[in-house]
Amino acid sequence: MDKKFQLDIITPNGTFSIGQVDYLRAPSLDGLFGVLANHIPSIIAIGNGEIKITIDGKDELYATSGGYADIKKENVSLVLETAENAKDINVKRAEDSINRATKYLEDSDKDLYRAKKAIERAKIRISVAKKFN
Repeated sequence: MDKKFQLDIITPNGTFSIGQVDYLRAPSLDGLFGVLANHIPSIIAIGNGEIKITIDGKDELYATSGGYADIKKENVSLVLETAENAKDINVKRAEDSINRATKYLEDSDKDLYRAKKAIERAKIRISVAKKFN
């Protein structure tokens, strides 16, 4: 039985072949889920959070703002709004985003829902980046 599966990440910026991986953990709308080789086929909605990919015993972390996972026995496609590798996250930019969105919360004429979501996304990005460093 094969212990690896093909993983691809699809975003509006392009398709990225991660290659053969051992394990995938991602945030669903109902909590975390994990995938190993030969997983039962399914489609799972992905929420905001951290994606962990294990390749040859080493973990890679990504921040995402959601999408879905198309899981088949031999491969998984993550179709995501965003996917940012922990090593590429600019913490200063994420902190600036929190500051801007926090100022929006003080103005009731602004889109408060959008500001709260921006803060949530930035906090996830910072958390994922700090785990990498």
